[in-house]
Amino acid sequence: FSRSSVRLIPSRGPPQVCTPNTVNVYDVGDGYERHPVSKEGVICDWIAVAPELLREIADHVSPAANDSSGYVFSRAVAPIASRTFLAQRTFFTSVQQDRTISQLEIEEYAIRLVERVVEETSRFSRTLASNRAESNRAVAARRREMIEETKCILGREYWNQFSVAELARRVHCSPGYLSRSFSKVSGFTLHGYQQQLRLRAALQLLCESRHNGAGIALQLGFASHSHFSDVFRAKFGVTPTHFARSCSPASLDAMNSLLDADELRA
Repeated sequence: FSRSSVRLIPSRGPPQVCTPNTVNVYDVGDGYERHPVSKEGVICDWIAVAPELLREIADHVSPAANDSSGYVFSRAVAPIASRTFLAQRTFFTSVQQDRTISQLEIEEYAIRLVERVVEETSRFSRTLASNRAESNRAVAARRREMIEETKCILGREYWNQFSVAELARRVHCSPGYLSRSFSKVSGFTLHGYQQQLRLRAALQLLCESRHNGAGIALQLGFASHSHFSDVFRAKFGVTPTHFARSCSPASLDAMNSLLDADELRA
């Protein structure tokens, strides 16, 4: 789970930009390199799963995703939902802060979180496969390069105010083509991608007592404190103020509640 923006070079598949909007998933034996994109460097949290358990989870969650290659994951990078991101941050914070949590409890909650990630990555892979109608490999490679560079720009400068025309100029394509292609390949609109980066950065800032809601809204590029609060609540199910009060110490029950609420919405 990335907490900063990095360029990932996996042993299978093309290079991709990973941000807090995405999750990186690897099968046993997969290799990779990571290079920082944003000024924060390379910051991430991870869960290692035994191969047999990962296969069992994949068979349970998305049996249709299995193929003859023997791999669980067909791609190394996929988007994750807002509440899944918040759930994993709650999980890692809880494990780090609460020394009373048992090994059994940690493993049980970790399995649930992995199940959600496998479900979301499998869904995204199916959607991407259904949209893949590009016959010209050169065109597909250029489009992928353009989208990854756009992710780099947004990952480095998510607080800035961009127009589609400005982003398109910086990656050397037309505004319409960028808008259409980015959504198809990344699973986000341009606006949605930037907004999610801002919101996910806000989680860390809210847990640091020297920051307040109004200051964070301004720092991250939101139009106003009220706009920030409305968007935060719509995506995470709680207000920034409520989250700031409850984020330390976090609770594994809170993670469960986030995943339960997401299932009910689905």
